[in-house]
Amino acid sequence: MEKALDLDHRIIASVVFVIITAVLLYPVSVPFPISSYGRNYYDFVHSIPEGSTVGFMLGDTPSTKPQMKPSTVLTMEILWEKNCKIIYWCDQAISIPLVYEYIEDAAAKVDRELEYGVDYVNLGYIAGEETGQAAFLKDIRAVTAGVDIYGNNIDELPIMDEVNDGSDMPYGFANCACQCTQPLYVRQWQMPYGAQLGTINCAMDLPAISLYLATGQIKGTANGLLGSAEMEFLTGNIGLAYGQTLAVSFTGVYFTILIFLGNIFYFATRSRRES
Repeated sequence: MEKALDLDHRIIASVVFVIITAVLLYPVSVPFPISSYGRNYYDFVHSIPEGSTVGFMLGDTPSTKPQMKPSTVLTMEILWEKNCKIIYWCDQAISIPLVYEYIEDAAAKVDRELEYGVDYVNLGYIAGEETGQAAFLKDIRAVTAGVDIYGNNIDELPIMDEVNDGSDMPYGFANCACQCTQPLYVRQWQMPYGAQLGTINCAMDLPAISLYLATGQIKGTANGLLGSAEMEFLTGNIGLAYGQTLAVSFTGVYFTILIFLGNIFYFATRSRRES
């Protein structure tokens, strides 16, 4: 027991490294409690009718990508499996490269060939924060000058037939990277046009949307890394987000065991010395 109490800290740290590495590389499915937010978000994605036109504001950034990408990509995959048509745009210029990446990753998971202009379209960066988003959702062609991110005339793209404002995208998602801009999309999209809205956000954004979740103005949220882990678990696509969550949990269990044994060994050793 005395030797255990004097255990070299490098050994303790090495075990932590082994636990984290093993769980990240080889995540295993274990019983996992799903939050009400995660369950509602998953149910909302699956409630969207087959073939619906879905608006998708993707505002992710490289710094928030690790926690928000998994739930974003899985959402896109589910929508395309339901033959939904997705209209993408960004409210941050830094998000544009991530749109390409997420589309490519999600499309690789779908069992059919997706066609640009039919299954999805990328309208690029919409500047102006709330004013810009309000104008875009009021008149898409006026704000985009009638072209997509590649300069294609959107009137020639089948997906944009009869789509010109927020009411023509009755279902929508806002990926808001720690900007707390979800209420913006409630004010400018859900309230004026009646869109059913889900969000993908950092965990720190949850207080900003709790009221809207309670009122049903936001149907559900994939909340940070936990939200991504919940989506991976519920869809059966166990990946990095679930692995990261398990790594935190398993490391916490490891330290709890160390603390428990350390106290036992300490008091047992002191009792022997006193006797």
